[in-house]
Amino acid sequence: MLRAPPAQAETRAQTRAASAAFVVGASLFLAGFTVGSVLLATSHSDDGQNNAGWLSIDAGFALAPLASHAVSQEWTRALLFAAVPSACLAGTATLVAIHPATIDHGELEDQRVIWSLFGVGLFSSLVGVVDSAFADQRATSATLRRSPIAVAPLLGPGRLGLALGAAL
Repeated sequence: MLRAPPAQAETRAQTRAASAAFVVGASLFLAGFTVGSVLLATSHSDDGQNNAGWLSIDAGFALAPLASHAVSQEWTRALLFAAVPSACLAGTATLVAIHPATIDHGELEDQRVIWSLFGVGLFSSLVGVVDSAFADQRATSATLRRSPIAVAPLLGPGRLGLALGAAL
């Protein structure tokens, strides 16, 4: 029976992880957008439902890059790419808490702020989800640059410290 060399098998696994990361991020992005849009479309100018719909969309923007990078276990990138949409979500939540009628009947200044937050959150979330699709390329280049010496945390019953290892 023929088997792929370990390097090819690892590359295929990284490609699958990157594909799964993109699908998870895009799915969360679309789910938030769908739920929020349905709430907005059926609100009949109810401020509470409008706010819930808008915040659902923004929450999807914040969760999509976080989840997509989490699938490929790129935790630092997950936090970095989720920071801007999360800040936009917090800004929108603050705005609708102060002026609940902003979405349908808000003043022009409030409308400009909420749409600016929406646009920045949308764009930054999309960038984060698309970035997760390239996780396999980053993993491959990191494998090539991998040091023969490794340091890892050591935690167990009666043990706390760092473990040092090296390839022989």
